Amino acid sequence: MCTRTGRVRRARHAGSRRGARRGTRGHRYRWSGGAPQGPSPAGGTARPGACTAGPAGPGPCTASPTGPGPCTASPAGPGPYAPDDFRAPTSRANDPALAPRPDRARPAGCRAMTGRRAGRFVVGVGARRGAPADEVLGLVRDALREAGAAAGSVVAVATVAAKAHEPGVAAAAAALGVPLRTYPAAELARVPVPNPSAAAVAVGTPSVAEAAALAEGGELVVGKRKSGGQGRPGAVTCAIVRLADPSAPAPVPAARGAGGAGSDPRRERRRTGRTAPAASPPPQGECVTSPPALLIAADGALDDAGAEALLDFVEHLGSRHPGIPVAAGLVGDGRWPLATAVGELVSAGADRLAAVPLALAPDRRAEDALAAALDAVRGDRPGLAVTVSGAFGPGPALLALLERRLDEVLGGGARSPRDRAGVTVLLVGPGSADPQANAEVHRAARLLWEGRGYAGVETAFVSTAAPDVPAGLDRCERLGARRIVVLPYALFHGGPAERARLHAEGWAAAHPDTEVRCAEVIGPVDELADLVVDRYREAVASPVPARAGRP
Repeated sequence: MCTRTGRVRRARHAGSRRGARRGTRGHRYRWSGGAPQGPSPAGGTARPGACTAGPAGPGPCTASPTGPGPCTASPAGPGPYAPDDFRAPTSRANDPALAPRPDRARPAGCRAMTGRRAGRFVVGVGARRGAPADEVLGLVRDALREAGAAAGSVVAVATVAAKAHEPGVAAAAAALGVPLRTYPAAELARVPVPNPSAAAVAVGTPSVAEAAALAEGGELVVGKRKSGGQGRPGAVTCAIVRLADPSAPAPVPAARGAGGAGSDPRRERRRTGRTAPAASPPPQGECVTSPPALLIAADGALDDAGAEALLDFVEHLGSRHPGIPVAAGLVGDGRWPLATAVGELVSAGADRLAAVPLALAPDRRAEDALAAALDAVRGDRPGLAVTVSGAFGPGPALLALLERRLDEVLGGGARSPRDRAGVTVLLVGPGSADPQANAEVHRAARLLWEGRGYAGVETAFVSTAAPDVPAGLDRCERLGARRIVVLPYALFHGGPAERARLHAEGWAAAHPDTEVRCAEVIGPVDELADLVVDRYREAVASPVPARAGRP
């Protein structure tokens, strides 16, 4: 008996040649018993012992490899064989197309890895200080899923030596049941990676996750991935590398300029991030001028958390605006000076720079320090052109960011002007010897109060200018405030913002009848990245050369 396992195109005219051809086409059948009886493909009737598999119809077998005789083309062996307008039945055992391929044979007991990459993998991890273990593990699992790798195929978690005791990184290695490998920053700095950080001088290497994963060699199958999203800065980076199979023969390198496995430009570009040289130069057209590089100048008073936030911000800005080369450095005393960031940009081919100071208010002393730093840089590189943009100022985008920080600390109960009527805001600036810089803080306080429904927005300063934070809180209390929010007028964590928080906590402990809350700094958010790029474009469109610093 023959049972059908697929659709068959039946011939309408079995006696015609066309019908015979169409009648013999179809899908495979399963053979399950004796010989079928009925008309042959050519329209005749099968006789016992006759073969109908031959091209001439019923008669002596011509399909057998041994020549005319009993039919051996039938899977049931010699005997009557008369398929009824379907082709000869086949089975997996005697169909070469369905036979097992020797190169895909698996040992007994070996389970197929459907949708998984075989091999051994190393997970490179970078993390900010205090990154939660759940965030580290979540990003690692997502990266492994993207790589098509099972958790059991991971042989190690790798990171920079400075992160060896980071709880989240150690927890990821423990959860995977693999050792934690650490490498000195200087060693990782020598590893070529496709996604280096523009401002990773703070940790001593342009890359942590990718460089640590590639430290022992192998192929980068998942480039640097970062946690976070939806405007929230991520604290963890991750990359996946597949180690080379030690049992595989080493590839024979191709001759220089020749193609082949030894010089696969796609693999080389994926591993190192460099574009392999083309076989012939590209066609020449109009001269294309690369845009000036963006140099971000930040205050050297940032603490460790602020410096890491600045690094995250620069990386985020680079990914949000990939066409702009960007690096950041600190003005004044800092662990990664502005000259180092300039050196990175020049080494990458930049001959023009547009410097954007991360300043909320114009400060004469800060401008002098920036000008002096740029003077030193241009002295070492005479052909370098540098323009400088102005400070941000309390524009609509910046005021919206400050309002968001207030909403976050107040929760859902102060969204409307009516709900905010019992809230007084103390806007705290860093303080400066330049009256214009202090006046900008007062202007920001006035604009923040206009139309937002707060009971009032007062000002205070951390140092140099009056009133200080305790005096500002006293003034709010005298004005009848019973609910005060201390809002730092700062972009990142650092000395001034931290001192403002400590002063506010000390005052609140001495005044238990007044509720005092401290809001967060603006931080590395999308809107700030767009503000920096706006200043950069203004400096490029209307360049103002950097002035000379004061002697």
